[in-house]
Amino acid sequence: MLKKLWNIFFGTRDRAMFSGLVCFALVSEAELLITNDVSIDVFYLLPLFIFTWFGSLRRGMLISVAGLLVWLLDERLGTPGIMHHIHILVWNSLVRLSVFAVTAVLLDRVKQLLAKEHSVSKLKSAMIHTVSHEFNNALTGLSAGLFLLKETDQAAGDATRAQLYSAMEASQHKLLLYVKNILNEARMEEGRFRIEKRPLALRELAEGAAESLSDLLQQKKLRLVKAFPEKPLLVDADYEALSLVISNILGNSVKYTREGGRIQIKVEESGDNSKVIFSVSDTGIGISLEDMEKITSGFYRTQESQSEAAGFGLGLRITNELLGLHGSTLQISSEKGKGSRFFFELPVYRPAPERGWKA
Repeated sequence: MLKKLWNIFFGTRDRAMFSGLVCFALVSEAELLITNDVSIDVFYLLPLFIFTWFGSLRRGMLISVAGLLVWLLDERLGTPGIMHHIHILVWNSLVRLSVFAVTAVLLDRVKQLLAKEHSVSKLKSAMIHTVSHEFNNALTGLSAGLFLLKETDQAAGDATRAQLYSAMEASQHKLLLYVKNILNEARMEEGRFRIEKRPLALRELAEGAAESLSDLLQQKKLRLVKAFPEKPLLVDADYEALSLVISNILGNSVKYTREGGRIQIKVEESGDNSKVIFSVSDTGIGISLEDMEKITSGFYRTQESQSEAAGFGLGLRITNELLGLHGSTLQISSEKGKGSRFFFELPVYRPAPERGWKA
């Protein structure tokens, strides 16, 4: 409703200018009718804002002068003997015009800064989008080449070769995850990211994420424990978004859990059976209380994490934003040096009962 009204009055520049004229006429008429009994000077800021913001600084200045002229007319007609105190009239006129002029200049400056910021943001998003796509195309070629090498390798049983292939696949997966995170960040900044919900089983997404990280788990000799219910629990969510969320959370735990550690993936129902809780617990380096909120804001990494592994500190921010699109949020329970637990909740998907026709 509010959006429709906004489009009616301010949808185009011409509509905004017409609305500004109507607003100015109403305020001026009110001032002439009320005369000096009640001051309504502040309401001139409304048409001033409209003409400056949707028009230009010049139009804002013109409406300021017009408002001053109406005020002078009101003062001349409504206050007997005002011309005998011409210095008071001039002083009040200057003060009034100065306030309106400064307001118009500040509004125009803010408008210019916002326009510049929007332009820079669009340029940054376009650059990120282009670079990420080129990066993704290169990764696709590398993936195909790695696959063909493994398939045609006559010495496939060689342990050293197998270790090299495993390391290459782990690096490929990490790079692919970085590209996905950066692309989704750019899409969300541009407002182009859309989710398409459908019933999903979290355990299947978790199995897929664990499979893609299996080589890295083996390299670091990490023990992965899966705690899934016998019956799959469904949620209504976007497949690509939630897959990335789970991959980011699990990948984060694998990255910051030292060799020989333990990671647990758990899917369970809440106490009232209304929500599905997905969690990843690890025996990693842990997070201090003051760092918990910062790591979900993006491009922030603790000193311990910087020494443990490479990265940009973007994964958990994307995770939190993607969960936000589903009405959830990433929660963290951790203690420095004693591991972490990352978890989120989503409503259980229950299909609507079919409605039969009654005779």
